[in-house]
Amino acid sequence: MRRIRTAFTLFPFVLVATLAVGLAVAGRLSTHDAVIAGSAAPTQTALTVLPAASITPSPSPSASPAPTATPTPSPSPSSLANDATEMLRVHNELRSAVGAPAVRADERVTIAAQRHAEYLARNDALGHDETPGAPGFSGVFVRDRLAAQGYTDTTASEVATSFSTGTEGVRSLWVLPYHRLGLMHPHAIVAGWGHAEISGRRITVGVIVYDFSAPAPDRVRAPALGQRVAGTYSGDEVPDVLPAGASRPVGYPIMIVFASAREVDLRSARLTQVGGPDFAYHVVPQLYERDYVAIIPASPLVRGARYHIRLDLTVAGADLVEEWEFESEP
Repeated sequence: MRRIRTAFTLFPFVLVATLAVGLAVAGRLSTHDAVIAGSAAPTQTALTVLPAASITPSPSPSASPAPTATPTPSPSPSSLANDATEMLRVHNELRSAVGAPAVRADERVTIAAQRHAEYLARNDALGHDETPGAPGFSGVFVRDRLAAQGYTDTTASEVATSFSTGTEGVRSLWVLPYHRLGLMHPHAIVAGWGHAEISGRRITVGVIVYDFSAPAPDRVRAPALGQRVAGTYSGDEVPDVLPAGASRPVGYPIMIVFASAREVDLRSARLTQVGGPDFAYHVVPQLYERDYVAIIPASPLVRGARYHIRLDLTVAGADLVEEWEFESEP
């Protein structure tokens, strides 16, 4: 996820290095670009990682087409799956399921995403920077590609993946903790999606715009209260969300993101199968921001089981406990 410089500097952020391309869900490739503006000098956020051990303790509504004398053919399922409006619908469906407000469309953001998807597919690449002079070049960084469309002075991020279809690409990115961070963020207000298929190469790109001064839910949790989610996650993401040597696959990542860029520290966590044992877990390092916490069950969840999660947090200097339950798919 790449955060670009904005005039809005009330909240402190940390500048981190651009990420390399890496392996994502189901053997597909995905990459997440993150540069967060506001720090005077590049620094890496530090976090003490807790050991993985068992513990006992609108879219804006689309305008209706004008009626025609003859009906137009319906788009094929494959074309719908790669359509920007459909990808945005899937993104908002995922946000709605966790209580995050819908993000709206903006043609300028969608064009920036589509052009970068075409650039990556045409150049057989996967990343966030473009090379001047390369086929399909539309701007070195996401901020340049947005500025070229007249969208300036904003905070934005970008995600990219190589997957079978655009909508499946959106769903696959949602599973990855560092990618999901931007996709589920309470301050996300606009999103544009693009998908390109060139010479057998398939690329999906999402560009998300944020407004940290806008009203937002106090926090967003995923899975949400009572939500049913997949019990297994491959554990593949770049940068790696798991400690060296960790067994894979693992369980579905559990995240909480707070509004207003409040700094969050995890004091302790407990993940329990209701009526069963505690679950070992890994803590996801805070690399991009300090407004979130994520843990990953160290092994796949039991099918059809209910889980209780307790997070003891310090949020903006105040101690807070978050507890809720969710289910794994049968």
